[in-house]
Amino acid sequence: MKIAIIFVGTAKYAGFFDGYEKSINKYFLPDCEKDFFVFTDNPELAMFDKPNVNVIKIEHYGWPQITLHRFKFINSISDRLLDFDYVFFIDADLWPCAKIETNDIIKSEYDYVGVQHPGFVDTIGTFETNTLSTANVLDGNYNLSIYRQGCFWGGKTAKVLEMVKTLDSSVDLDSKNGVMAIWHDESHMNKYFLQRNDKIYTLNPGYAMPQHGFENIKQKYKPMMIHLYKNMNEFPRFEGAKQ
Repeated sequence: MKIAIIFVGTAKYAGFFDGYEKSINKYFLPDCEKDFFVFTDNPELAMFDKPNVNVIKIEHYGWPQITLHRFKFINSISDRLLDFDYVFFIDADLWPCAKIETNDIIKSEYDYVGVQHPGFVDTIGTFETNTLSTANVLDGNYNLSIYRQGCFWGGKTAKVLEMVKTLDSSVDLDSKNGVMAIWHDESHMNKYFLQRNDKIYTLNPGYAMPQHGFENIKQKYKPMMIHLYKNMNEFPRFEGAKQ
């Protein structure tokens, strides 16, 4: 099985790739052939000079545009992804820490893979409710019991390519209308998944576990992938932060 891994890292985030690649090669689908597609403004870095690393140069965007545009980045290389069986987007700072086998996350009856947000276990997440946004969840009768985190998602290649094409257009339409979804790409991803709930294989929060805190969640779910702790002044992640 051939797997494409999507990495987006500009400015300081580019430096995460060395540990990211090593942890993914060691723990994430270790028996599968994996290629990395790296979107960065630092294509000359030596760590990217490997046969299975494909570098796509992009300009650096501040937060939140850098995360909001991830569908556009992936959509731009759709033709290069067609040779792969599955495509996974994994945040630059989300590193596998335990062996994840193929049958742990890939189920033939599901088209997509998502992960439940550890901050919204047994509670409704922060879905988009602004009716001016294409990501709003007030236009239908959706099951809001699971809120998925945008740090890790993927699926069968043809389905993922449909997804990124649709959400690229949705984000562009919001931008044209002067609207930004509350949690950017994550809001759009959640809306898309809500519309296809029966096609999503949702992993438990252990696959999106913060390095610090969340002790009650860690007791319930084994950490499989860890979100590295970072100083938010140096690595901004939230709306309003400057980079």
